[in-house]
Amino acid sequence: MKLYSLLFIALAAIVFNSCSPKPAQPEKQENVKYYRGLLFSETSWDLEKGSREITAEEAKTINNYKFTLNENGQIVSVEYNRNDSLLDYSSMGVAKIVYTYEGNLQLRRAFDAQNAPAKDDGVSVFEYTLDSAGVRVALRFLDDAGQPVENRNKIHNYAWTKMPDGMIQEKRYNLANEMVIMNPFCPFFELRFTYDAKGYVTRMANYDNDTLYNCTAENCGEVGVSYFLFENNEYGDVQSFSVHNTTGRLSNLYWGWAKRVNSVDANGYVTETVMYDQDDEYLGGKGIPITQTIYDEHGAAVKRISMDKDRNVINDPNSGVAVTEYKYDEVGRRIETVRFDKDGKPVENKG
Repeated sequence: MKLYSLLFIALAAIVFNSCSPKPAQPEKQENVKYYRGLLFSETSWDLEKGSREITAEEAKTINNYKFTLNENGQIVSVEYNRNDSLLDYSSMGVAKIVYTYEGNLQLRRAFDAQNAPAKDDGVSVFEYTLDSAGVRVALRFLDDAGQPVENRNKIHNYAWTKMPDGMIQEKRYNLANEMVIMNPFCPFFELRFTYDAKGYVTRMANYDNDTLYNCTAENCGEVGVSYFLFENNEYGDVQSFSVHNTTGRLSNLYWGWAKRVNSVDANGYVTETVMYDQDDEYLGGKGIPITQTIYDEHGAAVKRISMDKDRNVINDPNSGVAVTEYKYDEVGRRIETVRFDKDGKPVENKG
């Protein structure tokens, strides 16, 4: 009898547990990833990609990009946050982006740190068209009502084609279907992007049909600008960004620099940027040749320092600012920005 009693009790327990309501299941962790940073991008063709993954536990105290994927492995949101508190100083320009999918369309919307809808680049919706492999082939901008609009650079839509040599060709058009430039500081019409085996961008080139083109507009300087080169480390951090004409010579952009060299720490944070001109000399004139950045234990920038080529602290010739400090509240929201000259005297914010 004791054996039957034990079997009955065990069977009853199984039945009871199978019929009892199950507790709410947490979000599948394989669909949620956290990263300290985002990979560098020069084109809207790129999908957001995280760099230097951290754990959910670490994300409670470290500023991070939280990626959430759907059951098909597609991105549904990217949030810049700490411990699920949205922060408004991300490299995305907004605190959060959300993707929805309708057939072969991928719709991107932006949100601020209060989780309210926000305009990104002056528009409300990025409507991507995907090919059968899920790769972006087109983009157009829409307003709140779903009507076609142009962004701040007078672009309404993009068209991308993968070339036989593997490069991604990009063309942009306004509402009148006229081809337009990338932005006022880079008067390039047709661009072609080269990526390495890891998917890191290594080159952005200016083309006229199938010919490498040298732009000699005012913003491109007297040498002209044809292509940009990007050197990346194994994590995809950009270590060097240089500007060249068709012969390969360094060429100054509008701001006077031709090359930027970054130093990054073990977390991928840029701790120093050194700027050079087209003669491969330290940036002079009204430029700042060296900028150093200091971060707190959460990965938030707390101080930026302007320096000359000998790493002496100097005032920015344009603003008079030598040191900028950022202050945060307990959850990581930036609450104050203060500026000082090289002597430590406060500099009034001129807007």
